[in-house]
Amino acid sequence: MLLTACAAEATPELAPTEIAPTHSPAPTPDPIVDIGAMEGAMGTVETDADGVLRYTAVEGDVGGLVCERFGRAYWQLESNLTSGGFSCNSVIYVGEILTPTNDKNP
Repeated sequence: MLLTACAAEATPELAPTEIAPTHSPAPTPDPIVDIGAMEGAMGTVETDADGVLRYTAVEGDVGGLVCERFGRAYWQLESNLTSGGFSCNSVIYVGEILTPTNDKNP
């Protein structure tokens, strides 16, 4: 009970208010968009039934330019030839299938 010096009656205690937790929505990853063939990224692109893009490398392709074509960083490409994913030192082979992803920074 809280008493005041000037009031004839005690001031009622206020019940502590509960603050509802605020939930931030999960960030929506940027959509993966193929901006089209360009020198150094001339391979073909197919989309599977789940909407996943798959890029088939051709002669003359350069990893950084394939990344640029899809607006991805090097760690956001997966290769069908390696289990550890793509890295900045990866070599691209003709016929290799690269899958752009929304993976976060390693």
